[in-house]
Amino acid sequence: MDVGQRYKVLYGIAQKLNSNLAPQEVLRTIVESIRDAADAKGCSLMLLTADRQRLIHSVACGLSDWYVRKGPVRVDAAIAQALEGKPVPIIDVTTDPRIQYKNQAKKEGVLSILSLPLMRRGQVIGIVRIYTSRPRRFSTREIDFFSAMANLGAVALERAELLEEEKRQFLRFVSIAAHDLKAPLSAIQSFLYTILDGFAGELNEQQKHMMQRASQRINGLLDLISNLLDIPRIEMGQLVQEMTETSLDQVIISVVEVGATLADQKGLKLSVHIPPDLSCVYGAPTRLQQVITNLVHNAIKYTNEGEVVLRVMEIDSEILVEVTDTGCGIRPDEMPRLFEDFFRGSNVEPRGAGLGLSISRRIVEAHGGKIWAESPCAETGKGSKFCFTLSKVEADT
Repeated sequence: MDVGQRYKVLYGIAQKLNSNLAPQEVLRTIVESIRDAADAKGCSLMLLTADRQRLIHSVACGLSDWYVRKGPVRVDAAIAQALEGKPVPIIDVTTDPRIQYKNQAKKEGVLSILSLPLMRRGQVIGIVRIYTSRPRRFSTREIDFFSAMANLGAVALERAELLEEEKRQFLRFVSIAAHDLKAPLSAIQSFLYTILDGFAGELNEQQKHMMQRASQRINGLLDLISNLLDIPRIEMGQLVQEMTETSLDQVIISVVEVGATLADQKGLKLSVHIPPDLSCVYGAPTRLQQVITNLVHNAIKYTNEGEVVLRVMEIDSEILVEVTDTGCGIRPDEMPRLFEDFFRGSNVEPRGAGLGLSISRRIVEAHGGKIWAESPCAETGKGSKFCFTLSKVEADT
């Protein structure tokens, strides 16, 4: 690789790292860029623990999971050199006494390793390792270039962590504010229910109508606050505590019971197709119910005639959930913004805060799945289709 190509590679990685990536995405960009530039088998990035006695594999590419998770990486002779800020090339991992996991490296097909210190503000915070399947002697020029790539990533990582902390602080503020607003609004709603139920005296029709309108507005505000409370909970990873092996068909059945009533009130047909013996998923049942409820209720809300179809399919290692409708659809120019916070389509009457789909996206992604939409639906040529996937729990064999 000549000087011009090196500058081009550095410019390319700088562009990627300057795209407001999350910390984990920054780490992945670093290892993938270095692996590609080195034309190597793989690359990994390990960060030091607080006591500086162990390294934790944070991200890797080109390596099998069993090799990455083969065991804790202690600070051995080779790593100690790297932690002093010195690159450490190892030509043959099967014979070098500094290598901790010789047999595992041989089984993985790794022969040479180059360890590079990951520097931030003059201090080593971890190690980047390049793995090759053939004996390789890295030149001084190559080592300097890959070190520059790693340290460029370290700068971007610090920036990403600062942005992440700002985001956490903002979400914490939103959570506190929403919580403080919810209590008095719930009290007001309780008083309104008491009045509407006649416990504070009889109401005439006009008074009753005004009280009902007020109650509906309070319900809308309470829903908004619940959504605002959901966002920081999901963003801070609290869904993990709710996850368990879950029967998705039971989740869907509970949604359909309410959805069928709403569809019937509008003269719509709600069809549900669930395969027998549907595999379980590992997830948070109430959160998955929240996603499916949102998709089904939206489909009913924005469909005036025709049918809403909820279909579940098992495809390889995933479960695919589809909700299709024959409604007004989504404008093509608005599709890219569909899952953004507070977005509402311009071709429908504004209702709600526009957080339902963005929260659904967060929930699905927190489960390791994907969510997307198409409009019009490819099969019918009208309406919309919303889809999301989840990994299924494989049965023991």
